[in-house]
Amino acid sequence: MSEVTGGGTWSDLEAYWPAEEMVRNRGRLSNKIAEIYEAAHPNHAKASAADKKTWRESLYEVATALKDVDLGQVYVFVEYKVHPTMNPIDVVLAGQHPDGGLSFAVIELKQWGTIERPDPAKGKAKLCDECKQATTGELCEDCAIGCVYAPFYQRHTKHPAVQVKDNLDALKRHHSMFDDRYVHLAGAAYLHNLKDPECQWISMVRPVPGVPTFTARQPADLRKFLTTRFSPVKDAEAAQALLGRRRASSLLTDEIGAIVNGHTQFSLTGKQLEAVGQVMESVRKPLPGAKKVYVISGRPGTGKSLLALTALGEALNKGYEARFVSGGIASRENLKRGAKGKKKHFTTLNQVANKVAPNGLDLLVCDEAHRLTERPQSGSFALRRDDESSVSVIVTRARVPVFFVDGDQRLFAEDAWSETDLIEAIQDLKAEVVPIRLDRSLRAVGSSTYDTWVQHLLAGRPVSWSADGDENPEPFELYYTDKAARMEEFLQSKLDAGHSARMTAGMCWEWTDTSGTFPDVAPEPGWARPWNAEDTHNTPGVPSRRFWATDDGGFGQIGCVHTAQGLEYEWGGVIMGPDLTWAEGSWALDRDWVKSKAIRIDSDEILTERLRNAYGVLMTRSIRGTVLYSMDPDTRQLFADLGIPKL
Repeated sequence: MSEVTGGGTWSDLEAYWPAEEMVRNRGRLSNKIAEIYEAAHPNHAKASAADKKTWRESLYEVATALKDVDLGQVYVFVEYKVHPTMNPIDVVLAGQHPDGGLSFAVIELKQWGTIERPDPAKGKAKLCDECKQATTGELCEDCAIGCVYAPFYQRHTKHPAVQVKDNLDALKRHHSMFDDRYVHLAGAAYLHNLKDPECQWISMVRPVPGVPTFTARQPADLRKFLTTRFSPVKDAEAAQALLGRRRASSLLTDEIGAIVNGHTQFSLTGKQLEAVGQVMESVRKPLPGAKKVYVISGRPGTGKSLLALTALGEALNKGYEARFVSGGIASRENLKRGAKGKKKHFTTLNQVANKVAPNGLDLLVCDEAHRLTERPQSGSFALRRDDESSVSVIVTRARVPVFFVDGDQRLFAEDAWSETDLIEAIQDLKAEVVPIRLDRSLRAVGSSTYDTWVQHLLAGRPVSWSADGDENPEPFELYYTDKAARMEEFLQSKLDAGHSARMTAGMCWEWTDTSGTFPDVAPEPGWARPWNAEDTHNTPGVPSRRFWATDDGGFGQIGCVHTAQGLEYEWGGVIMGPDLTWAEGSWALDRDWVKSKAIRIDSDEILTERLRNAYGVLMTRSIRGTVLYSMDPDTRQLFADLGIPKL
């Protein structure tokens, strides 16, 4: 319906009401929509007369249809903005599905009173390149049913159902909740002014399976569509979920400054909103009784660092004393560097132990608590404190302490705190544990499918990679290759296209060089690359270790779990060495290839678990796609058998 020309991005455009209210207050709400539209438009342009007519008439028709079939409680979102850079969707309906679960429907509205079949003799603009060049006057199948000729525009345009498909794809791409197979999403086009019998052919073609087109002559069909998609249950849960909306489609490190200063494109959903709300309520209104200590757990990519930054930013922006510490040096330093105007609030646990009095802070968030050593330390074990544990420092120094933990990311013998041990230590300090578990993936373009696949793979219960469902294709891309050089070539093409890309490896090779130039990592004959450099080196164009994942030049070296953990990039390659291979239906350990400090772990069972954790970390750093390469032929065969496309 609405188009933005000349670029620009929309600000928040949120106009939504139950259908029954839209029917009851037709005139007032159409004027209100116009005001909201103008305020949100990139150029603050006034709504066109056609837009206003649509809001006054087309919306009323949709809302009336809902009310007629006792669905007046379904929320109608008008000009719904999926992403700041995209044009809004005419209408998104939100309610409960008759089979249970949340239900949403995209409705494309058209004021058209007439329409004609596509005809290249009337102009070839908007047709595909093949049809533009054709001399026979015939159209390809896509243009024949996917285009229409609009005489009022004097050009061809997309069939409304194709526009619906584009909007459905955008919702799936940018909204993590649609990864959930129990959330229903459908779409339809509605041409409520199209009464001419000669124009009804437009509803008799179906360019997109499952997306019907209704005209003014099909009011019963429209109402049947609505009743099959929504139930009369009075529940606003779907509307609230849509307001929570967007997945993390950009890198966290690009948004740190915006997050801690209170304005960002990231939106929290479900448990994320609940977690920050509970923490901030405790900061604002401390209750009598035992101190509440929040333990927020979740797998890689569930938003732990995002929540830590959000809570820190909210507290600081409201004038509270707050600090951020982390068990990971590289992730802490990257987050600190991006926190414009708030860098001093990112500190080390040792500094908190030495300089902060008991309850001297209103809020203390500890990211990556699973990587904390048993006691605060600086630089080496020789400089550790022996009078109190890392957990006791965090619990005692703040009125509201918050730990973010993932037991599946413990890697080394000195990673002291499992979730269970952490909770027991807090309780031993006479504090009350408030556990919150995050269960929705925000990384991997919000791909719950990929996250679940990685869990099963590394647990020794691999499942097929089925990414190409006809109706709901998986947005995350996964490949495997039998050549490290091919992996590098593919990722280089992503880097050349302007995306961030990195290669990582299991720690199966000695780190003999600190300059990032000597090719230590040699998984195949004729191909070797250096490990990431040390923090202090003088090699031009090579980032220091802690900034390997985020600074230009990092693609030239291989990152390890130390430099990748807690950080992310758009595309990633993972080199699996002979330390962990697939043999006879399970993961097999080869201690001779373990070249990291994990070798200090005596138990083969625990070491195998930690290696699986390490590869799990490396596999879940990417937000768009991952390439897997194993030196072991049997492991590569496993990838093939699981249906992963080969590069």
